[in-house]
Amino acid sequence: MMVSIKFLVNEFCKGHYDYKVPDHKWQPVFQYIVKNHNGLNFCSDKIHTLWTVNGGHLRRKIRNDKLIAKVLTLTLPGYVGEGLILYRGECRFLFESGQIGFCWTPEIDVATKFASGLNAIESGGVLLRAYAPSAAILSSPNDHSSLQMKEFEYTCDPDLLENITVIRSYEKLSS
Repeated sequence: MMVSIKFLVNEFCKGHYDYKVPDHKWQPVFQYIVKNHNGLNFCSDKIHTLWTVNGGHLRRKIRNDKLIAKVLTLTLPGYVGEGLILYRGECRFLFESGQIGFCWTPEIDVATKFASGLNAIESGGVLLRAYAPSAAILSSPNDHSSLQMKEFEYTCDPDLLENITVIRSYEKLSS
């Protein structure tokens, strides 16, 4: 598939994502966005939905959380409010390697579902609790996350979270 970086940048800025685009294209797309953000038009709400639906997939393709955090800071709708206590169900391997994800919730039951389910498949899961100062929160939950998925997902820069603690660990799910 021959697709230009500028085409992919424009599609991303409109909130469009094609999972068939090869992995190696995405880092240059995100680097371009960081370098040229002043000249780009972001449909922040659509990018937010794109991230809510496809963020894990994009993260696996890009493999650079610092770059992703820069782009999300520039492109998401933002957050106005106080800091919050939030929870996340994380894969044990990712947690132990310092690769904590971006999506957090104030609902401990939602985070528990991920810690004991989807994120426990590879190596077991961990239920995390953290304080997210307002500067760490890149976006409040959107309608897709709140109304459809009932996950109430706040997108956060994991490097800016404070007091991340493991509340509970879950065994690896057997296949």
